[in-house]
Amino acid sequence: MKKNRRTFENTKEKLFRNGIGYSNRIRLAGGFAFMLFLMILLIIRMGYWQIVRADDLQEKAISMQTVDTQINPVRGTIYDSKMNILAESVTEYELYGYTQSLYKYEGITETEKESTVKKLSEITGLDKELIKEKLESKKNLVLLADGLTKESVEKAQKLWDTNVVVKTKAARYYPNGAFAAQVMGGVNADNMGRTGLEYQYNSELSGVKGRVVRTTDRDGNTVAGGSKKSYDAQAGKSIVTTIDSVIQHYVEEALFTGMEKTGAEAITCIVMNPNTGDVLALASTPEYDPNNSNRPSDSTEYARFKNMDTDKQTEYLSKMWTVDAVSSIYEPGSTFKLITAAAALESGTANDNTTYYCNGKIHVGDYDLRCLGYHGTQTLNEAVGNSCNTAMAEAALDMGGRTFYNYIDLFGFNDKTGIDLPGETDSIVKDPNGMSPVDLATTGYGQGIAVTPLQILCAVNSFGNKGVIMKPKLVKKIVDADGKIVQEIQDQPIRQVVSESTAEKLCDIMECYVADASGSGAYVPGFRVGGKTGTANIVSGSTYSDATNTSFVAMAPMDDPQISIICIVYKPTKLQYGNFTAGPIVKEVMEKSLTYLGVERQYSKSEEEKAKKNMVKVPRVTGKDSLKAISILKSKNLNYTVMPESKSDKSFVVVDQYPKTGTKVDKGTTIYLYSE
Repeated sequence: MKKNRRTFENTKEKLFRNGIGYSNRIRLAGGFAFMLFLMILLIIRMGYWQIVRADDLQEKAISMQTVDTQINPVRGTIYDSKMNILAESVTEYELYGYTQSLYKYEGITETEKESTVKKLSEITGLDKELIKEKLESKKNLVLLADGLTKESVEKAQKLWDTNVVVKTKAARYYPNGAFAAQVMGGVNADNMGRTGLEYQYNSELSGVKGRVVRTTDRDGNTVAGGSKKSYDAQAGKSIVTTIDSVIQHYVEEALFTGMEKTGAEAITCIVMNPNTGDVLALASTPEYDPNNSNRPSDSTEYARFKNMDTDKQTEYLSKMWTVDAVSSIYEPGSTFKLITAAAALESGTANDNTTYYCNGKIHVGDYDLRCLGYHGTQTLNEAVGNSCNTAMAEAALDMGGRTFYNYIDLFGFNDKTGIDLPGETDSIVKDPNGMSPVDLATTGYGQGIAVTPLQILCAVNSFGNKGVIMKPKLVKKIVDADGKIVQEIQDQPIRQVVSESTAEKLCDIMECYVADASGSGAYVPGFRVGGKTGTANIVSGSTYSDATNTSFVAMAPMDDPQISIICIVYKPTKLQYGNFTAGPIVKEVMEKSLTYLGVERQYSKSEEEKAKKNMVKVPRVTGKDSLKAISILKSKNLNYTVMPESKSDKSFVVVDQYPKTGTKVDKGTTIYLYSE
């Protein structure tokens, strides 16, 4: 028994010494099977990624190794009609600084800090406290200033070497500041059109972005032998506007003076060629500089703006950016009497022999509609000259609602003009089906209807264009980067609204109004000016207030109209009535513009004697040094303006002048000197 036991123990010892136990065999087999399962799973997984998802992985790898950099194109230029630059793209410089190296390193003294702040303030033009605040930032690399010139950043680099970083960006620049601001509009932070022509023609001006696609390592460095593809940016096209900078200057100067004399809330003025529909000038006050469009440019207005609360400032800016000529409506008042008279003549309800009686009022329905005067018996021509409300109310009533409405529609008051500016608004015209006799009568003298200034001017332009109304335009051609014409915008007649004979009669009525009636405020000796004033009370709630909008629409010379003007003076406080508020503005712009355009004066004998005493011939200054040219002009009692405007005192060679040599002008006339 003991022998058998020893034999078993010896056998067991040998098994442990020479082999693996049964239970261990089971464990090893299980472990091996598990490892085999994991390996098979890993192989399947690898196969899935290497075979099934191979294309996706390759795309991701390429995207991680590829840097796609966009190249911004150069935005197109905006020119006036004489190819003077109104808006262009320029390179601006941003200055960054390492605060640790410039201001916060160990051992820097307060004196050294003050010196750094002072120098940076001088270079950037920023306040010292603002520079100090930037340098004390927790960030190491901070933007110190943007919009700098190349000379400024080069000064900084010379002083601080690699402790400053310079970056460049394309920016929009308006070389004449606030000049024609409402027409130009502006761009946003991405250099895309936001308002005005910049917005309207953004697709043409913005161009096409370019790209550089290259293969890089994880640090962004180009891999040797890696691929690189470049796609050049396509520069934006440029637009040539119908704006004549000389006439635009005349308008803006006149509006500035007009604001002071009338105490108005705002003034809007449009100048057009009635034969083509070209807008030669367009301006509104208060003005702003598109280079800094978040504030009015006038110092007095800016002081008032700063004292407003946030809501008032927002309202002010919204109004300032609005192009009143197309985006605001007003009751035209007596300027609309021209439309009523034309409709009455064309419809046959009135003729040269038709008379109207005015005793100071007309009874319509349950109301007495009043006139400002007692005009007695008068013809249609005389009624317009007297600006008689009762006569125009009677003329409208004679036509009837449907007929009058049809002519209002023909003149374009139910449609937008289609001008190439954003934000054009709709007019308010009462439907003939719901028009009461009182509505019809008041519409006859321009109340109870609301239109845009441009609609009125386009309608009146038809009288100077043989009865044909033209579509207004601000851009006459689009050119590419090489100056080649891509598109030419043609003059576009819309329709014949009245006959040529009716148009001629309206021209006579307008001329008589200025020469012999109530429109003497726009009378210019030697030029046949025609026009009509308007004064309309402003609606407040459900009634009319004492506040008024006053206006003057005019054209000249009436035998061959070359220019038309409308001027709206909103809420004047120092003067009243269109003849005294808008009239002098129209006269100033008209006289200067006609002289500039080379329209010859035709004086009566009495006018000629007066004119000779106050007129001089424009001397030749083209080709002369600007300082010499200015001296010559002053000796002739003539003023001057440099185009384009420049803040530099350096002299230049005068390459052109307006008015031209030999033109007879009044003393005190502004001569425009053009530099290269």
